[in-house]
Amino acid sequence: MKDNTKKILLAVYVLLLVPVTAAFVLKRQIWAVDSAFMGFLLYLVYRARRALNITGFLFVLLSSLVLLHCFAVFGMFRMTILGFEYDTYIHFYSGIVVGMVVFNYTGKYRVSLAESVIMAFFIALGAGLLNELIEFAGYKLFGEGEGLFMLGPGDIGATNAFENLMTDFFNDFYGNLSGIIAAVVYRLRKGEKKTQL
Repeated sequence: MKDNTKKILLAVYVLLLVPVTAAFVLKRQIWAVDSAFMGFLLYLVYRARRALNITGFLFVLLSSLVLLHCFAVFGMFRMTILGFEYDTYIHFYSGIVVGMVVFNYTGKYRVSLAESVIMAFFIALGAGLLNELIEFAGYKLFGEGEGLFMLGPGDIGATNAFENLMTDFFNDFYGNLSGIIAAVVYRLRKGEKKTQL
């Protein structure tokens, strides 16, 4: 099977020019920083994709997550859709993607399905914790605002940081669980113990 991840990465970089440009036009420069940081993280994932056992499909999902976050420069984190804030959707979706990626990664090891699920679940939760630590550090350094490095509009319970943190964790938790369940179902339906997503 042909590896198209380099083309996907280049397409993401071209698309990231939109939020970077918008960040300056709209005078919301923090989004240019977010876009550059997330583009760099995606590049690191691209470089480590074989070691991390990331398939083309999973790389597309990770890329979509980067784009969904960065295109929020247009005010999406201030939006409520069907009664839920955009931040809720981002955390839940990122939980799904990270859960699937980490479960797929555990397929490299000779462990039982139950062990793969347990490892994937705790590693995925750890990734959510890392995200919250970055947000907290950004808040301490830069104050309130939008984006990955700040606490502000779109953060549920932004007036209460603990409520925001726990809401994000629960959205990550439910997303991780959903992603891992989807990956397990996919593996079992394929009937192969080591089927990759």
